[in-house]
Amino acid sequence: MNSKSLDSYKDLTDKLSLRQAQVLKELQFLKTGTNRMIAKSLGWDINRVTGRVSELRKKGLIVYSADYYDTETDRTVNLWKLR
Repeated sequence: MNSKSLDSYKDLTDKLSLRQAQVLKELQFLKTGTNRMIAKSLGWDINRVTGRVSELRKKGLIVYSADYYDTETDRTVNLWKLR
């Protein structure tokens, strides 16, 4: 990233709610994760994570990474990563 990109990224991350920042930090730690993975890692219900993921996607801070087959739910779900 160049310095302009870093400044823009910092501006976006400075305007995050506490919960958004927690999800972003956890995804940074995990590298990639589904909503369920993030929720488990944080010790939260999945409903607390899904809204924050949506908000962070709208801000352009996280993006789709790949499809992931979740054996717990027997469904294919989105895997997220930092932009």
